[in-house]
Amino acid sequence: MLKFKTKPKVSDDQIEQLATAAKEVEASPWAELVDQVGALMEEANPILEQIAALQQKLQPLAEKRAELQKIMDSLPGDDETQRLNGTIFRADAGKKGNSRSIKDMALVKKFMGADTFMKVATVKLGDIDKYLVQDQRDQVIETSRTSRVVKVARIP
Repeated sequence: MLKFKTKPKVSDDQIEQLATAAKEVEASPWAELVDQVGALMEEANPILEQIAALQQKLQPLAEKRAELQKIMDSLPGDDETQRLNGTIFRADAGKKGNSRSIKDMALVKKFMGADTFMKVATVKLGDIDKYLVQDQRDQVIETSRTSRVVKVARIP
């Protein structure tokens, strides 16, 4: 994950000057890539700030749409379309969709057969943590290392 720090935009000439000045610091074999990422991050920060500000402006819309959705979902006639008229706009909603869930997992396993069931079954790691003791978890869960958190910052 990259963390961004807000800094002014840097020109290619300034990057070159910084790279020359940074020779005093022991540069890694990937110094050019690090400097490119840093420069691009500094360039991207004002854009990211604009995006965040625009997302804040969209928040009232999201809240009102959710409120309208709740009302439309509560209207009778699941298999009928619905319309609510305002004075300027109207809201049209289609028929309600269908949501499916398994109601008898043991019966699914019986119908599919144990081998096929084991190939397609999914168990959440959080559920394993809830229902198995540590010794059992160690036998069934493989743990591997993830990516590092990468922070790029200007050298003072």
